[in-house]
Amino acid sequence: MEQTELNQQRSIRQTFERLFPTEEACIGFLFPLRWPQGFICPFCRTGHPQLSPRRYPVCPHCGNRSSLTTGTLMHGAKKPLRDWLLTIWWFSAAPFDASAKELQRLLNLSCYQTAWTWLQKLRLAMGRADSEPCRGVVEVVSDTVTPAYERKERAQVLTAAEIVLSLNIAGRIRMRHIQRLNRDTLVLFLQETVQPQSTLLVGDPQLLELLAQVGGYNVAPTSPAPSASQPTRAQELNRSFETCLHTVHRGGVTVKHLQLYLDEFCFRNNASLLPDHRAVFMALLKGVLAESINDYRRVVQSGAPLQGRQAKRRSL
Repeated sequence: MEQTELNQQRSIRQTFERLFPTEEACIGFLFPLRWPQGFICPFCRTGHPQLSPRRYPVCPHCGNRSSLTTGTLMHGAKKPLRDWLLTIWWFSAAPFDASAKELQRLLNLSCYQTAWTWLQKLRLAMGRADSEPCRGVVEVVSDTVTPAYERKERAQVLTAAEIVLSLNIAGRIRMRHIQRLNRDTLVLFLQETVQPQSTLLVGDPQLLELLAQVGGYNVAPTSPAPSASQPTRAQELNRSFETCLHTVHRGGVTVKHLQLYLDEFCFRNNASLLPDHRAVFMALLKGVLAESINDYRRVVQSGAPLQGRQAKRRSL
């Protein structure tokens, strides 16, 4: 392991240990986040605001034993909760090139698969935590991405990027893997990612044709149309994302898992709008606690891209 990585992990761990010195401190921190109004039994739905924080609360009314992690992305976790919080603290501060190997070393895990699974869950949590829509002037493009040159798989991606006109830069971004571009997928994408009445900058003739059938937005065709020599900011984001996949993950990402990496890419870009690392950590943690484990199984095992966000969302 390079000395730079060692120093970064040492610094992250030292800060984390000051905040969460024991497993009991982690439980005391997570308990009110999971149940802000006090413990509510998932079996009988009886509230017990007086119950003290514990990992496995027992309902005084019905006697059923619950868990602090039930139904979350930490569901069924056998590892200490302190390991989970350390992982979230590290991943919320890490760049896009953070790898499962690094996490394996950080937690001294014997199994690489455990580290990989945890990171996939955190990528899914990033997508759930980052639900704030783009607004104002927003570029929208439809493009294709090749996750790995070796497999030659291409995936259709819709991208929305806020344009900060005063600075001539891209602000908040949202990206979605779709099976095919049509009116239905475009409408769903816009409903989830762009605030109504925003101004959409569009140069793609196919998108313009589809947007003619969609109300609620101000459409401004760009001229000349974007090209390979003069890409839009949103197209540049797609190319940057694709380059990151090839240089960081080296062909290890399949179309099946592409949305998870799109979620991570957007979260990390949009997290720059938050004030500090602790705010980013809290945003990601809320995504972990609010997420249903069933969504993780559906995304990772089925291979179908997410076409909608039906679970309860938390915003950055």
